[in-house]
Amino acid sequence: MGNIINELMLEKKKIEYIVEKSKSELRKLGETEEGIIKVLVKRGKPEFYVKNDSNTNDYKYMPKSETQKAEALVRKEYYEKVLKNACVELKQINALINRIEGNNWEKAYETIGKGKRMIVEPIIVTNEQYRKKWLDEEYTGKSFGDNDIEIYSENGERVRSKSEKIIADKLFKENVLYRYEYPFQTNYSGIIYPDFTILDEVRRRNIIYEHFGLMDNPEYANNAVGKIQLYMNHGYVLGDNLFISMETSAIPFDGRVLDGIIKQIKN
Repeated sequence: MGNIINELMLEKKKIEYIVEKSKSELRKLGETEEGIIKVLVKRGKPEFYVKNDSNTNDYKYMPKSETQKAEALVRKEYYEKVLKNACVELKQINALINRIEGNNWEKAYETIGKGKRMIVEPIIVTNEQYRKKWLDEEYTGKSFGDNDIEIYSENGERVRSKSEKIIADKLFKENVLYRYEYPFQTNYSGIIYPDFTILDEVRRRNIIYEHFGLMDNPEYANNAVGKIQLYMNHGYVLGDNLFISMETSAIPFDGRVLDGIIKQIKN
């Protein structure tokens, strides 16, 4: 249903443009003498005839000296017809949009009340409903220690490093929906906390994004490799629904890597 509404809205915008364009052209013509114009083509050139009384069939030939006036009458007739037809079509489109939106089956679920929505699932979950449910889910992330540095993203959550703040802020700016340190239940290693769990709205799945910021630390690097393998053992594929970035003390985080990841996620 959403696609139909979108198509109708696009058509509405086009008709609204045509209405305004027709009015603009009529204003440019200014005051034009009334008359019903007839154009005959003789030897490849137009000849103009006009009558001022709609009750007769007597057309009067317009000499070449009145060509400009004749052409103005032709343009006026055309733009008036376009304006009239476009206004009728616009009224019909608005009525159709209102009728569809007023009887939209998707809205039935939202109008039954919160308590009833806890009992019944919608027949078809729309993208908006899926996104809202994903955003509304409450969870408990990984706790912070008393001595951990306090860094907050623009989205308001506390993160563990400046690089993670850069990532969170970029995702937030690009309207990429994510959860920070959302718990991931593994089959044999208990719960782990990916840095970012991103919503893939089109495919309706979660994407995991890990940033490994201390890769010059051998123990940390080994743990990072183990974590990547753990995700892959759970069906995650690098470059598809699993993305990573890295840095060392000598090689800082490159934001262009994140730009590429966001572009791939959005496509």
